[in-house]
Amino acid sequence: MSEQRASPVVAIIGAGPAGLIAAERLASAGLAVTVYDRMPSPGRKFLLAGRGGLNLTHSEPLPTFLCRYGTAPAPLTEAIAAFGPDALRDWAASLGEPTFTGTSGRVFPKSFKATPLLRAWLRRLDSLGVRFAFRHRWTGWTADGALQFATPSGDVEIGADATLLALGGASWPRLGSDGGWTAVLSAADVALTPLAASNCGVGIAWSDGFRSRCHGLPLKACRFAIGEAEARSEATITRHGLEGGALYALSGAVRAALAAGPATLAIDLKPDVTQAALANRLAATRKGETLSNRLRKA
Repeated sequence: MSEQRASPVVAIIGAGPAGLIAAERLASAGLAVTVYDRMPSPGRKFLLAGRGGLNLTHSEPLPTFLCRYGTAPAPLTEAIAAFGPDALRDWAASLGEPTFTGTSGRVFPKSFKATPLLRAWLRRLDSLGVRFAFRHRWTGWTADGALQFATPSGDVEIGADATLLALGGASWPRLGSDGGWTAVLSAADVALTPLAASNCGVGIAWSDGFRSRCHGLPLKACRFAIGEAEARSEATITRHGLEGGALYALSGAVRAALAAGPATLAIDLKPDVTQAALANRLAATRKGETLSNRLRKA
């Protein structure tokens, strides 16, 4: 079947944060916007992120903040500079969700939840006339340039004056991010950079004994380094390796190191204690004290 539009529209494919902010900007400029998504509701991965408090941004100065993006292309850094951390905080406040800065410098909504922010955001989009079409899985274009979607009631073809793709990655298939769109674009002869892991933990082949004893334990206030890149934060020992903010910050460096061969992650468990001071602590033994107790206390 074919759907006809009475007025020109911009079609946004993807109802995650990127698609929603694009819809807000375009609708605010007076354009008719429809957001399509294959899931039954918007912002599913956004809501999942809210379970961890919803770290929106960081409070550090913009030049330092931009350095975290490494060798990102100019259009990305220009976009971040145009809508930086302070602008993001002002935007959240305009939706009735003020933010605060944690001890780590990270910025969170005061509610520590994603649901109130998403609800307020959807109300704003509704007031701007943004339309949503859920359970629409994008499958490509027709010969005359119309968008093709598979829906529960059958295939549809939809015309639009412009299409914005906000398709996400491949990190949460059950939430809609399965990377299936790469096949659609490849079939249309669009050159793609292969998807790569980002903002993730690291896999480490722990011994069975270490894994059984230490799974779930935190590593607090440590320094993690790989090559020239380093981060000071916390991590958690898992059955398969390490997870946590410090590892997420080093994801790019870890990925680059692994591409060149075996990689070594250095962990300084006492970054604020000099080697000499630590040696003195460990040398101060008591009669009958075991090595494990000495390590634990020192």
